[in-house]
Amino acid sequence: MTDKDQELFLDYIKQLLYDTNEAKLRRDELSDDAIDLADGIEYLGELIKDEKNVLSKMAQGEVDEKFSMSHNYLAAPVKSIQSNLKHLSWVAQRVAAGDFKQRVSSLGSFSDSFNEMINQLSHHRDELEHISNTDVLTGIANRRTFNQMIEKLWDDAIPCTIVFIDIDGLKYVNDNYGHSEGEHYIKEVCQTLKTSLKENEFIFRLGGDELLILSKVDQAQVCEERLLKQHIQFNEEMKKKVPYPCDFSFGCVDVVKNEGKTISEYLSLADKKMYHYKMKRYLNQSRLGYSNRIDKSGLDSRIFDAISQTSINRYAFVCNMETNVSRWTVQAVNDFDLPYEYMYDAGKIWENRIHPDDCKDYEEDIEAVFSGKKECHDLTYRTRLKNGKYVKCRCEGYVLRGRTAQEPNLFAGILTIVD
Repeated sequence: MTDKDQELFLDYIKQLLYDTNEAKLRRDELSDDAIDLADGIEYLGELIKDEKNVLSKMAQGEVDEKFSMSHNYLAAPVKSIQSNLKHLSWVAQRVAAGDFKQRVSSLGSFSDSFNEMINQLSHHRDELEHISNTDVLTGIANRRTFNQMIEKLWDDAIPCTIVFIDIDGLKYVNDNYGHSEGEHYIKEVCQTLKTSLKENEFIFRLGGDELLILSKVDQAQVCEERLLKQHIQFNEEMKKKVPYPCDFSFGCVDVVKNEGKTISEYLSLADKKMYHYKMKRYLNQSRLGYSNRIDKSGLDSRIFDAISQTSINRYAFVCNMETNVSRWTVQAVNDFDLPYEYMYDAGKIWENRIHPDDCKDYEEDIEAVFSGKKECHDLTYRTRLKNGKYVKCRCEGYVLRGRTAQEPNLFAGILTIVD
C-alpha cells in the first residue's frame, strides 16, 4: 500500500469523524493493492453512518428509528438503549394513567431516581385522594365519597339504606356560643354516630349540619330503632358537657333500584322523613310545655299582641328569618288547627293546609320574596280550616331587614279570609 493510499484512507476516516453523512472514499485514486482494504473500510463507514443516523433520531426523541443495515454489528448497544427507553416510556404512560405499581430496573442509577419519583407520586396521590374524600373538620368521609359509593351500589343493583341526619340547633349554638363551640357540637354528633356503626356502614358529612349514614347490612326500620335509642343517650350525655340542648333528627329510607326511583328521589324522601321526625318531636316538646327551649328572639312584641286582638278573620304572623321560628296569633292557631303559637319552619306546616291546586303558586311566590326578586308576598289562595272546609284567603307579607348586625331579618304579614 502506497503513501497515497494511506493519505486517502486517513482523509476518509477524518470525514467520518467530522462530517459523517458526507464522508466519501476516493476509490478511483487508490492503488490496486488497497482495494480489499477499501471495501472493509467503506463497509465500516456505512455502519457508522447508519448508527449515527439512529442516534441522531434518538436525540430528538424518536426511539423507534430502525437500522437500515440488517447486519450492523455496532448496533447492539444502541438497540439495548432503545429497548430500555421504550420500556421507560411505557412505564411513564402507565404511571400517568394512575398505575403506581410499575418500576424500572435496567437503567442503573437512573432507575433508582425514577422509581423514587414514582414512590413520591404514589404517596402524594394517596394524600390528595384522602383530602378530596374527607371532611376537613370531622375527619369523616364527605359528599364526594358518598356519591361514589352510592352510585357503585346503584350500578350493581345492591340494595342499601340511607339515613339523612340533621344536627338540631346548630345555628343557635353558633350565634350564642361562637362557631368554635358549633364545630365542637358537630364533632360530638359525628363521634357518637361513628361509635354505633356496624361493619359495612359508613358516615358522611354533606356540609353544615347535614350528615348521611349508608348501611349495607340493616334496613330502614332497624336503623331507625337504633338511632331512636342513640339520640336519647346522646342528649343525656351532652347535658353533662354543655349548657345548650344537643340532639339530631333523622330519616331512614331503603334504597332499591327496581322501584323506579332515582338516587336523588331517595335522598329527598329521606330528607322529608327527617323533617317530619324533627317537627313531630318539636311539637311533642311544645305540647309538653317545653316551648321555652325554642328560640323566640325577635318575635315577642306587645304590638303583635295588640294586633292579634283587633279583629276576626284577620290573622297576623311574624317569622325570624335567621332562626326560621315563626309566631302566629292564637286565633290562627285555633281556626286553622296549627300545632302551636310558636313554630319552627312554619312554612312547611302551612303548606299542608293550602289547597293542593294552589301550592305551586304559593311556593313560587314565597321563594321570589325570600330570594329578593319581589318586594312583598301578595297572593290569594284557598286554605283549610279546622273543620276541613277550604276558604279563600289573601296573604300579604313583607321582609323587614334588620337595622343592625344584631337585629334579625323578619318576615311579617297579615292573612285575611275574603270569602
